[in-house]
Amino acid sequence: MIRSGNPCRIRLMPWVLVSLGVVASGMTAVPAAAEPGQAPGDPVLAWIDQTNRAIQETATDPFQASRDLALESIAVLDTVRSIASAPCFLVRLPGPRDLNPTIAAAAAAHTMLLHLFPERQAALDAALEISLADGPAGAERDRAIAFGNAVADAVYARRKDDGWNAKAPADAHASAEPAPGQWQPTPPGFLPPQVPQWGAIRPFVLTQPAQFRPAGPPAVGSAAFREATASVASIGAAQSTERTAEQTEIARYWSDPVGSTGPAGHWNAIAAGLIAPSGQGLEAEAQTFAELNVAIADAAIAVADAKYNYRFWRPVTAIREGAAGAPANPDWLPLLETPNQPSYISEHASFGGAAATVLTASLGERGFSLVSTSLPGVTRSFANFEQAAEEAAAGQDYGGIHYSFDRVDGLATGRAVGAWTVAAFRHLGQDRGPVIVMDHPVDPGHHKGQPLSGFAVDNFSPVKTVTVRVDEGERFNVVVDDKGRFTLPRLHPGRFGQMEAVLVATSATGRAAVARLEFDGVTPGSVVTAPFTVK
Repeated sequence: MIRSGNPCRIRLMPWVLVSLGVVASGMTAVPAAAEPGQAPGDPVLAWIDQTNRAIQETATDPFQASRDLALESIAVLDTVRSIASAPCFLVRLPGPRDLNPTIAAAAAAHTMLLHLFPERQAALDAALEISLADGPAGAERDRAIAFGNAVADAVYARRKDDGWNAKAPADAHASAEPAPGQWQPTPPGFLPPQVPQWGAIRPFVLTQPAQFRPAGPPAVGSAAFREATASVASIGAAQSTERTAEQTEIARYWSDPVGSTGPAGHWNAIAAGLIAPSGQGLEAEAQTFAELNVAIADAAIAVADAKYNYRFWRPVTAIREGAAGAPANPDWLPLLETPNQPSYISEHASFGGAAATVLTASLGERGFSLVSTSLPGVTRSFANFEQAAEEAAAGQDYGGIHYSFDRVDGLATGRAVGAWTVAAFRHLGQDRGPVIVMDHPVDPGHHKGQPLSGFAVDNFSPVKTVTVRVDEGERFNVVVDDKGRFTLPRLHPGRFGQMEAVLVATSATGRAAVARLEFDGVTPGSVVTAPFTVK
């Protein structure tokens, strides 16, 4: 199908083809084999490739995948901008201007992916060797690699305790006797809820997860609910006679199940296909992907906030129980397998709304086509990014896994997150002040024999000194090295064994961060409280 406009045709890189594969009743098409080391001369595209491949090969869920892509993109952007002596998104380290930014960016991406996907070290090490193949070995290359590694380590430290792996709240799970409208596990696997903690993660640019929380789904039994349920029951059934062949194609084309690169990877493929021939500079490319992936990552947080706040049931549950005024249909199945999360709102819609908003702001209003060898002979073409987002969202209706109100409110939420992200990146040079991030002790209860250490970093200018005061004693300085690292000397508790150490990191512009470490004195060296990230 060719739509209006003069689209630019994109042949998708092999790693994204699985996300366009045929999915019906839980079956996923086998992806085409990917050739290693694509675009070795362009570290931004090469390592977006590696991130998506890692997501695919580890069957990472779409929420985790959005965070992975954001962290990899931020590590690359902050490395490139640090070398340019420019303000960064999260971490600016003192980077000599003579460092090779291409080598440093590849090293940063490699180190970040080792943090996120340690089981893929062999593949990532091989990819790094390909990225470095064009540069001669030696001290200059080693310096660039070490710098990229340091930025990635600092970025990871700033986000490692953002709540992504927190224990799920008890009320996120289905109750033994769910009320009408309340989510419950769905066929065929009847799995527990996916990442119910995700709505409580610390966002990247949003002020809070609920910043753009939608008003909620219509009441069960309302005319709006009955109409939406009747529509998805008709058009989204596995054997629907109402759904057109094109709608079936759309549903499968945008399904992006676990085991693919997911919806976030799908949008990265769109961006990569347009950026690859455009000749953007390294920093511009890095910022485009960082902006795109931060928007999608925060959209994922906003989606999870809505999903686990409203915990609305999926169409398959409502239709099987006959909740919309129609007779119960206990054998009804959707075209696509229902994900194990509440229905309201649609993550595909929100991710698409956020991505389309960012890409339109970054690349302009432009048409494009996606060509997939996993659906032979099929080309889907779009006049602009927004049209693609709307089609991706509608595909979830056609697949029988979302109501129309999930789609409409999901798109609106995603667009709001995208617009907020665009505004945030337009103020990338804003001085946000330093942050202190304490390392986790090897033994969380004690620091005896383990030096207390951490990062003191700033997005605007490198932090050089941390001031420490123990109880009411004199302040003393601790030097922050060129990696943003500091180590405290051995601290001695007072007469009664109790002690408080106050750390203050001050930036070159005079902004400060404070961290307090408290020791109880019961066991020598035991730490009661250690705020790991303090602004």
